[in-house]
Amino acid sequence: MYKNHFIQLYDYNYWANLRVWDCAMKTSDEDYFKDNDFSVGSVYTQLFHTMAVEDWWLGFLITGEVKFLQDTDYETYKDREKFRQKWDEINTRNMTYIEALTDDELRREVKVHWWEDSDPSITVAQALTQVANHSTDHRAQVMAVLHMLGYEGIGQDFLSYLHRESDETT
Repeated sequence: MYKNHFIQLYDYNYWANLRVWDCAMKTSDEDYFKDNDFSVGSVYTQLFHTMAVEDWWLGFLITGEVKFLQDTDYETYKDREKFRQKWDEINTRNMTYIEALTDDELRREVKVHWWEDSDPSITVAQALTQVANHSTDHRAQVMAVLHMLGYEGIGQDFLSYLHRESDETT
């Protein structure tokens, strides 16, 4: 059951990411890259940051190594098609890991090397929860920026995901 919770959570995360992505793709390049003082910046910067966090955190859980997307990646993924391909690759890797979770893996304690010695370790389950919540936070920020720019938004509520899933089975 616990593993199934994370499978569903990350399926929801991917579904919600795609919905927000579809809204962001309706923007002009000017609006997509327009800097603002809300959170981490432009729609593009928000989406890139979300993708990058999903990449490094789950990469860390899988390998024990912290690898960040580089500044050159930031420029490369300004191409929307390349960006979407990269995020899909990250999601595929992440879902493969999540689908193979065991109770022991979910209980495993991890600690990123730059945390203070006094900071406690967290479990893989807590790390996975953090990443999903972080993505939700930034998706909401993207939707707020899109609204301020005059674009139509969408809901990304978990209940909408569940209702969508229910609609597909009938």
